[in-house]
Amino acid sequence: MKKIILALAVSSVFAFASETTVNATMSLMTQGMNQVQNGFLYSDKKAIAEGIKTIESANSIFTKVDVSTFIKNNSKIQVTNNINKHLTADLKAFKKALKSENYTDATKQYGKVLTNCIACHKIIRGW
Repeated sequence: MKKIILALAVSSVFAFASETTVNATMSLMTQGMNQVQNGFLYSDKKAIAEGIKTIESANSIFTKVDVSTFIKNNSKIQVTNNINKHLTADLKAFKKALKSENYTDATKQYGKVLTNCIACHKIIRGW
């Protein structure tokens, strides 16, 4: 329930697209990644699924917001939008692998999700 309330709060505040809101969204993504990681470490399929939902919720915010409000470089905006699309597809494949209990593919998809995170951070944070 807390996750749903947090997601709703973040999405309603995101209409203003402040840096604080972006940080809250990143915190939500971090929470989801931690849930997934703990799910793998403790063989807890439910925790992995909840983590995926949390990441999807946070990622969906970027489809509702004009990222140009916090990214001023047009080429970075396009790349960031592409990363968002890849992340969406990778999360879908991740859920499919988890549902079929193909944990080898699920871990590969988790790696792709993490790669999307790193790619975006590299652009936005200049990593």
